[in-house]
Amino acid sequence: MVSRVLYRPFDTEDFDAIALILQQLWHNNSDNDEYNRLEAACDLAYCLSSSTFSQVAVIDGQARGISLARAGQSSGAVKEHWMDTERALLSQMRELEPDACAEYLSFVRATIRTNNRLLESSPLPHDNEVTLLAVDRDVHGLGVGTVLLDAAVSHLSSRGATRAHLYTDSNCSWKFYELHGFKRTATHRANREERRHDMPRESFLYELDLTA
Repeated sequence: MVSRVLYRPFDTEDFDAIALILQQLWHNNSDNDEYNRLEAACDLAYCLSSSTFSQVAVIDGQARGISLARAGQSSGAVKEHWMDTERALLSQMRELEPDACAEYLSFVRATIRTNNRLLESSPLPHDNEVTLLAVDRDVHGLGVGTVLLDAAVSHLSSRGATRAHLYTDSNCSWKFYELHGFKRTATHRANREERRHDMPRESFLYELDLTA
């Protein structure tokens, strides 16, 4: 039974708990749990470095979900801190599992290329993005994801955005975004080489009209 839910900005003390959620959702391909933990933490540090807004759901004293968004550029000090963290984590990953780390970096580069192609095919600006939404599976169905998504969208709207966008794919719960008003505006189907790097079969760009 959930006794208390608190929503507040991300704090560095949340990092390990949120990284564990990302590990359970998306970073569990290696037989080495320590490597998986580092990969998830690296992913989180990257997302934090490119975001200007955060909201965390704290349930019974533990961080159980997060949303991040980007409107403009993150502050220099914050961006540098998380970029330094990402580099340090990548160094540990290379030392622990060099082949897995190389494959992860190939996947990241392929994802960035795909996302850029999706965005270039639309009239959307590069800013005003929901950069991350992740909720612990154990609290799915409690409305946590909805509150976190609404907070990110509200932040973008408060910064003058008229449209918000996000990237998702066929391995994720993309229907959740459609239920919350997002419309799919572009699709990329992975080719054989991209599939070799564990790219999802389909990647999507979704947008939300903030003036409606």
